[in-house]
Parts: sequence; C-alpha cells; structure tokens
Amino acid sequence: MTEKQKFYHLLGDVCEDMPHYAVDTAIRAGYGQQYASASTRLQHVKQGKVACLPDLVALVEHSMPDFSIPAHLLPAQLVTP
Repeated sequence: MTEKQKFYHLLGDVCEDMPHYAVDTAIRAGYGQQYASASTRLQHVKQGKVACLPDLVALVEHSMPDFSIPAHLLPAQLVTP
C-alpha cells in the first residue's frame, strides 16, 4: 500500500470522529513548526486537500489519543520491524 493510499484509508477511518479542534490541539502540542502556516497546512490535511500521512498521524495522535492507528496504516519511517 502506498503512502497516499494509507493516508486516504486512515482519513476514511477517522473523518467522522476527528474533533473540530484537532488542528489547534496538534499546534499547541508543538507540531507543525516546520511549516510557514501550520494551521492552514494541517487544516488542508484534515480536509484531505493535502495527502501527507505523517501530518494526519500527528493530528490523530494529538486530538484522538484513544484511537489506535493500525500498524499497516502508519508511515514507513514510523514502523519498526
């Protein structure tokens, strides 16, 4: 499965349950400092306009701590053999 396929599969799993404050929670936790406009970038990821799996994983981890992301949907660099 490609990273883009993983992104859309994970987005499909969490889109109904992700809270409206997911972007704010991730930014307050310190994520997104590498972007000039972190809130716009993460909002686009949340909406599916930008398919960036590591950003979506960060949004889910920060805003939905009880949601367990399946290992086969994690980015390749986060999966340990």
